Amino acid sequence: MSVKHGFIGFGNLAKAVYQGLKQEENIEFAYFARSRKEADIPYYNKISDLVAFADVIWLMVKPQDLSAVLEELTPLDRSGKTIVSPVAGRNIAFIERYLGTGQLIVRIMPNLAMAYRKSVTAFVSNQPDNGNASEIFHLLEKLGKAVQLEESGFDLFTAVFGSGPAFILSFIQIFKDKMQEFNLPGSLLDELLLELTQGTTLYFTQNQKNYSIEQLIQNITSKGGTTQAGLDYSRTHEIGKHFEGILDAARNRSEEMSKNGD
Repeated sequence: MSVKHGFIGFGNLAKAVYQGLKQEENIEFAYFARSRKEADIPYYNKISDLVAFADVIWLMVKPQDLSAVLEELTPLDRSGKTIVSPVAGRNIAFIERYLGTGQLIVRIMPNLAMAYRKSVTAFVSNQPDNGNASEIFHLLEKLGKAVQLEESGFDLFTAVFGSGPAFILSFIQIFKDKMQEFNLPGSLLDELLLELTQGTTLYFTQNQKNYSIEQLIQNITSKGGTTQAGLDYSRTHEIGKHFEGILDAARNRSEEMSKNGD
């Protein structure tokens, strides 16, 4: 028997979930959105029709739009259904204020790498012993690494793993901007940077069980050499603290959104 998954909203994250799971057997998909999107799954133009279809309802909307969606869900029959929310800055208690404490709610924090089954996803539920919640966790494990986390850790997790890909890409962009001095086509620079990042990831992957990151850095560094010069500059100017500040800013914003309902 198929499990029916319904997306409220069909933006980038919903598409990533669908991309990652569409080859799974015994899963059906549909979505609701204010306007029809380009998608090869059924479209509903009413939330009530999507809820009637779905066993699992994914809240794929922006934080500022969640209240309006929850108000529409409140009077509908949701018995036996699971609500899954990846909405940043909106905790389970926020959703329960609309849907009640009896509603099974799973809160997650994934990233777009779900599409490639490489997401790191945080998971928490208001009914951790419910078998349907466990099924969602096992589904997330197919989309990368899933970790059960106290909800108090979600703001930092959001900063590191939800926003992290954008921060890492922004760092890669710095490399690309500097490499403009080579006077090579931008597409070639992207290929070179991709090779660099993939090679570094492979180096980390194959050695992380036996070496710390600090040791792996030391393995690349020759005393008095070019790598040493760059690392000395980074430490002297406390670049690490500045980058940590990026994560703190993202976490603080997530905390503000939780408190203020922004």
